[in-house]
Amino acid sequence: SKLNLLSKLYEEDSECEEPELVQVYLRLKPCYKPSNLYEIRSDRCLITSLDTTTAGHGRRTQHNVSKMYTFTHIFGPDSRQQELFDSVVKDNLKKLPEGHNFTLLTYGASGSGKTFTLMGTVSSPGLIPRSLEYIFKVVDVA
Repeated sequence: SKLNLLSKLYEEDSECEEPELVQVYLRLKPCYKPSNLYEIRSDRCLITSLDTTTAGHGRRTQHNVSKMYTFTHIFGPDSRQQELFDSVVKDNLKKLPEGHNFTLLTYGASGSGKTFTLMGTVSSPGLIPRSLEYIFKVVDVA
């Protein structure tokens, strides 16, 4: 009996779709002071560079620490709300009626642009107003 239950669970589990990886997007806020803290190498790769100074034993040493980060896609400082919606959100919204799940999370320091990306302004609506408008247009058509 136990074996049958386990084999049934295994059969149901094997019918599930392959798990999808979490997609991580980076949107860079426009910087009004020229900075060489980062370099966008491609639409997926960002290199950060930070000069640090350490002091010890009466000496000061300067180091340059560089790190590479990889994302699903990087949106540069000139990216627009419509570009983010079309690239990140729209296709996921199309899959909602089929039972697919979609979660959008913004993360960053205070003042980094999370609210602007999600809510936007009257002249440049964010992802939430664009999503609601899109959903109601699709529902209205269906």
